[in-house]
Amino acid sequence: MQRPGLGLLFLTPAFVLVLGVVLVPLLLTLFLSFHDATVMGGGAISTKFVGFQNYAHFLFGKDAARFWQAVRTTGYFTTLSLALELLLGISAALILHREFVGRAWVRSLILLPWAVPTVVNARMWQWIFNGEKYGALNGLLMQAGILQSPVNWLSTQIPLEHVPIIGPLLSWVGGRQALHMIILGDTWKVTPLVALLTLAALQTIPTSLYEAAALDGAGPFSSFVHITLPLLRPVLLVILVLRTMELFRVFDIIYILMQFSINVLSIMTFEEGIKFLNLGRGAAMSFLIGLLILGLSLLYFRFMARDEEVHG
Repeated sequence: MQRPGLGLLFLTPAFVLVLGVVLVPLLLTLFLSFHDATVMGGGAISTKFVGFQNYAHFLFGKDAARFWQAVRTTGYFTTLSLALELLLGISAALILHREFVGRAWVRSLILLPWAVPTVVNARMWQWIFNGEKYGALNGLLMQAGILQSPVNWLSTQIPLEHVPIIGPLLSWVGGRQALHMIILGDTWKVTPLVALLTLAALQTIPTSLYEAAALDGAGPFSSFVHITLPLLRPVLLVILVLRTMELFRVFDIIYILMQFSINVLSIMTFEEGIKFLNLGRGAAMSFLIGLLILGLSLLYFRFMARDEEVHG
């Protein structure tokens, strides 16, 4: 005999956990975002209701120029990182999908960069990009005779700034040299995960499809475009959604390598909420980031739904 309320009883612990870990902090952050909330002496928090003033401060007020610059820089960081991760991840997956000696070992070892803690990864790249002669990259290039003197790889200069169109575009999006080095470090860590997710999807594609295509005269490139990519589309869209969410919130590697020199949304939020102890503005920034991610996610999901309608 089934008891109608028994299932709800078993779900209660999970509901309480979600309520305490997710909903309560979310509501508290929302509450703070509508207040002038600052930390006083002894750790006490002073709050004064200001309505949408904290949001207006970033969208239209004193920090509007800095906020929109952070949006552009974060968007550039996200777009370039995603492009590199997908390009390298798909390429690695296609290689790992083929038969070769030691494939099982390579599949296991490729996960090592992703398994490295992000802080350790950031410190490693900090040592590699060190601007002194004992930095790993400088030392290697100087010993090879490619460089005569050390290069500051984490410079805030705009690469190709004097090149027409490219220079002004990089300046507009905040595409500094240091940002590209950070993208390289983040891509190195995450690409193995993208590769393995893509590899798992590749293994579900029936080989009979490629055999039939070969009989029809299709070459490797044609098979990839008309068979592989369409069947990989669902997993690639999931990767896009998850990585977009993560990249908009990336903080640790940027902070460790450049502190506050790179103006992205996560660093700006940290400055407001932690460095300046202005909890109200920090909370408002958090919700603005959340709304941006939500908007992008809805676009992705709409694209996925339309894709399913077209391709069945």
